[in-house]
Amino acid sequence: MGNKFGYYVISRALNDVWNDTLSFWGRNAGKIKDQQFGSNDLFRTIVVKNDISMMSYGETYAMNFGFNPKDSMTYVSVEVSLSFGYGMQWLKPQGTMKKWALEIGAPPMKLVRNADKKFFDILTGIQTMQIASIQKSTDTNNRYCHQCGGENTLSDNFCKDCGTKLIMKND
Repeated sequence: MGNKFGYYVISRALNDVWNDTLSFWGRNAGKIKDQQFGSNDLFRTIVVKNDISMMSYGETYAMNFGFNPKDSMTYVSVEVSLSFGYGMQWLKPQGTMKKWALEIGAPPMKLVRNADKKFFDILTGIQTMQIASIQKSTDTNNRYCHQCGGENTLSDNFCKDCGTKLIMKND
């Protein structure tokens, strides 16, 4: 039993990684139990459950997604837990995460036993970023796209780089 963790840094927009992840779980028998969206549109979470069956040990995948407009990267942490078992039972979630990583364009990695505090600090920073980013962009007469990280002026309604509708300070 216990938990294992995976950490990914992907040079794709949050919406693209998110949509590909939802599609992946839809095709791979994952039941989405919970989805949450951060207030700043830069952070999202999803919890996916595979029930115990002949092909599953009852895995739960808790995934956090955060987009950092400063480096235009999407950060993803995954915490996988099994309902029972250890050892060889980790091969199934390891294989599932490998398939997911390849599908979203990230290099596959081995799930690890220990949580990475620095990575969680990055995600926490992204989760609380909006207020600081908006204040900074107001002070510099610029604002940054939550989709691609592109720099725009305060008068722009849509991102010059990707066309996404920009979030206003009062939105």
